[in-house]
Amino acid sequence: MSSTDFDTLVIGSGFAGLSVAHALGPHRVAVLDRGEPLDMAAASSQFDNAWQDLPAAAMFGHLAPIQDLETRLMTSRLEQNRVSLPLSHMSANTLTQVQGGISNLWGGFAARITPETFARDGVLAWPITLAEVEPYYAQAERLLRVHGDPQTQTHSVVGPLPGWDHWRSYFQPLFPQAHVTPLAKNISDHHAGPQGLCQGNGHCAVCPNDAKARPANVFPAVEVMGGSRVDRIVFEGGHAVAIEGQANGERFEASFKRLVVASGGLENVALLHRSGLPGALLSRIGHHYQDHSACNILGVLPQPLRRFHLGAEGGVVIPELSGYIEGIEVKTVMLPVALSAAQIEQLAHNAGSTAAALTQLRGEALDHIASFYLQMEVPPEWDLALRTRGHEAFIHTMPYLRQVPLLDAVVLQVAQRMQAAGVRVAAIEPFHRLAFGGHHYSGTTPMSRNERRVVDNNLRLLGTDNVYINGGSVIPRCGGSGPTLTIAALGLRLGEHLAQLRG
Repeated sequence: MSSTDFDTLVIGSGFAGLSVAHALGPHRVAVLDRGEPLDMAAASSQFDNAWQDLPAAAMFGHLAPIQDLETRLMTSRLEQNRVSLPLSHMSANTLTQVQGGISNLWGGFAARITPETFARDGVLAWPITLAEVEPYYAQAERLLRVHGDPQTQTHSVVGPLPGWDHWRSYFQPLFPQAHVTPLAKNISDHHAGPQGLCQGNGHCAVCPNDAKARPANVFPAVEVMGGSRVDRIVFEGGHAVAIEGQANGERFEASFKRLVVASGGLENVALLHRSGLPGALLSRIGHHYQDHSACNILGVLPQPLRRFHLGAEGGVVIPELSGYIEGIEVKTVMLPVALSAAQIEQLAHNAGSTAAALTQLRGEALDHIASFYLQMEVPPEWDLALRTRGHEAFIHTMPYLRQVPLLDAVVLQVAQRMQAAGVRVAAIEPFHRLAFGGHHYSGTTPMSRNERRVVDNNLRLLGTDNVYINGGSVIPRCGGSGPTLTIAALGLRLGEHLAQLRG
């Protein structure tokens, strides 16, 4: 590929890029990715062998060893992809993924962004409505084989998630709106292309059956040219004419009619900065960075839990413990994972529980204790700006630290709601005081209905006539929801728009 012409060229083969290519037609678009293909069978085998050596605390409560292992198994072996600089001392930079990027590590919790977040105003605000995105959400949910509670109105599903009716019935007296999380995995049909059938017995990131919705599984017809790092975009005024990069140790150049930059919320910014983008737009690119923080609350339920395993990433969404609190959107999910006495003791110890609280916990029946996980938004108003240094990105932590007391107040209100509903709060693990983000890189090249926007409503990069961006970077507000389903929906919408332009 020393010098090649394309009609539409897409940079990035995660959900952001492949959803666009799928909508355009897999044979009418070229897709480049800096990583090599993922060998899931090898990764699963290595995970099973290494699992035995993980500390007992990693089985639940301290997930860092598991996450570190998954990241290592899905890390690119190509030297050109090495990134060592962390985003901050409280977060991580994970740009070293194999082909498909961080989409491969995505757990599969396929939540839509809420109507409240779509309508919310602020320094960044959605310029399109939920109604405009809804048809593409439905398409994405079919493509990603989202399963869940068939009675909920917050998303569509291709099939029920086992145990959905049990959890709805169990929580009815406490939280009538509770329902199982929508999960993107193949559960009800083993004839879903290259996806295997979920057996509910593996950790989803390296599923031995490869049943989760990974980009290569969902869009197998789209050919990807791996190991192709794009160094810069060549502009002539506001028109992009070519890209320059390297593949297999050789330099290459490719020209195109249209370019879609879908290489992630960090790399999108770095690539545009490297490319000498025309105009004054650079000052707004990377000005906002959004992610999520988290907290874990150990609760004692009045009735014993008859557990239905929903997979390693499954859970029960509790709307009564979610929504906007203190101006921050939080999504609370109960994790239906059985806890041992040792794990509960460790969780309570990590939470700084008093001796009296620990003594009381030891007397509780294990089948009454559950973990409530709070995912809390890091909103654009906090001004966590993304900075670049060469090919790497970082964030100054101080703006986040100033807001930790606000997150403390959010957690306290959720805990009070739990107690009012009849769930005794036994311990609080304040993860949010120790770390934030490192996976939901959003808002760095946002659309918006004000002057802070970087792309227009059709995701065209302002100041250019043929460059488009997709991915978490264009999302102006992600609230308490993970962005992956929205990224796929926006990609389908962008692909349809480009197809209409092309005629």
